[in-house]
Amino acid sequence: MKVDDIQEKIHHLKDQLNYWENHLKDVQKSCRHDYQDESFYKKCLRCQKIEAIYY
Repeated sequence: MKVDDIQEKIHHLKDQLNYWENHLKDVQKSCRHDYQDESFYKKCLRCQKIEAIYY
């Protein structure tokens, strides 16, 4: 593979990653959270969103 091909592939993968990260945020934003508490964080059983309880 040539350097240009590798850079193009990296750019394409970054675009895909940004798309999926934004999609995940949208899903988690619209979720009616059902949290399960742990000792230092709580995790939604539906969308897997994690929120810290203690810092």
